Amino acid sequence: MKFRDAILVAYRGLTRHWVRATLNVIGIVAGVASVIMLVSVAHAVSGTAKAAVEGLGANLVVVYPSGAASSGVQLGLGTASSLTSNDVTALTNTANVPDAVQAVPTAGLSTNVIAGAHSWQTDVIGTTPGFGIARGYTLSQGSSFGPAAVNAAQPVVIIGQTVAKEIFPDVNPINQNVLINQQDFKVIGEYAPRGYSGVYNQDDLVVMPISALWDFALPSTLPRIQQILVQASSPNVTANVANEVTNTLLRAHGITDPALADFRVQTQQDLVASAERLATVMQWMLGVVAVIALLAGGIGIMSLMLATVGERAYEIGVRRAVGASREDILGQFLIEALLLAVLGGVAGIAVGFGGATLMGDVVTDLPAPVVTGVAILIAALVALVIGVGAGLYPAVRASLLQPVEAVRRQ
Repeated sequence: MKFRDAILVAYRGLTRHWVRATLNVIGIVAGVASVIMLVSVAHAVSGTAKAAVEGLGANLVVVYPSGAASSGVQLGLGTASSLTSNDVTALTNTANVPDAVQAVPTAGLSTNVIAGAHSWQTDVIGTTPGFGIARGYTLSQGSSFGPAAVNAAQPVVIIGQTVAKEIFPDVNPINQNVLINQQDFKVIGEYAPRGYSGVYNQDDLVVMPISALWDFALPSTLPRIQQILVQASSPNVTANVANEVTNTLLRAHGITDPALADFRVQTQQDLVASAERLATVMQWMLGVVAVIALLAGGIGIMSLMLATVGERAYEIGVRRAVGASREDILGQFLIEALLLAVLGGVAGIAVGFGGATLMGDVVTDLPAPVVTGVAILIAALVALVIGVGAGLYPAVRASLLQPVEAVRRQ
């Protein structure tokens, strides 16, 4: 039988049971679309997280309390801390950390920031003037605060783009006042947009002198130092700085066994590796979910083809009686299964691409999904493999039917 004739016969066979065929195609569509959308989301989160961490600078060393999460550099707000102002002083001393440029302490909490009738919950961070350089923030307008503001605990703040849009939608925020914990703060600057680091919005923050945070906003039950950023003089000495910081804090805390340290020190390279591991795990988990959806579609195809073999036994017997070979019957049923898989795959790719685009427009709190050629190729190949696998057993059963036996079933 010519290939074109086999396609026509397979098409007629499927249209006889078009409702069941359509339902099975929908199963493949859902599976392929799921693969594309889920892999695209994982790829977007992975790329954004890695780019954001790399954007911190290759010369950044971060000191955490031993119990804080470390997938980013502004986590653990409000958690217990073993870090103190004396630690910051020790790390600022060039005799202890000769390869460092500065040590920047941070503390903070998540609370409401109010301006007039507008209120927004965000991360309020207290720090020193070197925070912007250490974290890679630049000002889009206004000015930063200096050492004098820290010494005097001046109630001034710099806000991120997200906060500015939420509480000052119609006015320029510079020189406006915001209310934090019943205390007025003057907005003196606004950061340029940074985007997301994984699921953390780097533009959703308010920064003030750390002394002002201690005096006006930070509850007494929370630690005064929650994180220290140490900036190395160059990327080449980052590992040296990490060792110097570790040794300095071990001495300052009176710890002789590094395994018992009540702090953790990580470099930017460590953070990138951590983000990549997290993204890889996410991709595998979402990929498994999507493959399960595809397998469900494949099981539907197998059920349809097995039912079709029984219902079309007479047709198979007649075709065998007039000269059709087992290979012809095998090929016919395999082609029918492949047609279902190809139709579902093509439609699933279209739905997955459109769904990923729509998701990026609707779910604005996450990075926009990135549909890659690899995701489409994987989804298409898996759909074809499942189509062949689901149709192979029914096709073999159909090809093994003897003409007399098949006719008797009618």
